[in-house]
Amino acid sequence: MVLIKKRSKRGSYIMEASLVLPILIFAVITVVLIIMFFYSQMTERSQMHIALRQEAGLQTETMRNEDSLDWDGEIYTKKGAAGVDVTGKKYLLMEHRGILSKKGAFAIQGSCSGVDAVQYVRYCSLVRGIKHEQ
Repeated sequence: MVLIKKRSKRGSYIMEASLVLPILIFAVITVVLIIMFFYSQMTERSQMHIALRQEAGLQTETMRNEDSLDWDGEIYTKKGAAGVDVTGKKYLLMEHRGILSKKGAFAIQGSCSGVDAVQYVRYCSLVRGIKHEQ
């Protein structure tokens, strides 16, 4: 009698689980980290918008500086004839990347305009006066 040994599949499920399960866990963690990064982008955009509006209000003297927002981005102001244009920029880096090969980097930008009503009326009067003189 000849004994023929069949291929045993014992342990194949354990081997498959030991390879697939950690990769699946790392993939889920990566997705959660990406969602957290998008959420931080959204909150930074809203803080930037508030900071730009406050800066435009302060430059046009239509707002008092009662409570200032500490936003650590770059703010640039450009004064015009009847108001001010305020732009802001901040770079965000993904701190934890999970199984991604590169860290995510994103620049958020925004702008806001403020109008000084008194200066605007003076500017319109000046333009009308010049137009009527010609």
